[in-house]
Amino acid sequence: MYQKHWNKYLYLKDLKVNRDHRKLGIGNQLIKEGLRRAVQLGYKGVYAVCQDNNLAACQFYLKIGFQIGGFNDFDYNYTTQSGKSDIYFYLDKNSAR
Repeated sequence: MYQKHWNKYLYLKDLKVNRDHRKLGIGNQLIKEGLRRAVQLGYKGVYAVCQDNNLAACQFYLKIGFQIGGFNDFDYNYTTQSGKSDIYFYLDKNSAR
């Protein structure tokens, strides 16, 4: 699920692939299609936000060419998930694999 965003990067709000169908390239295809659509809409790329403890997702984004753009250590303060952070990942149209 993608969402328009003000920062010239289309926001990848949610990406889900059924557990039985992971590691088959489906997620990568969905990202590529999202990037293609982002460029059509005039965006510079795609970005996603992932919790720091979701190692599999973080590694997936890095593997397919996303770069870390920043961290947010405050989102989960005063919640039951206190101590977790968000990592911002960016895939620029000019650096996509």
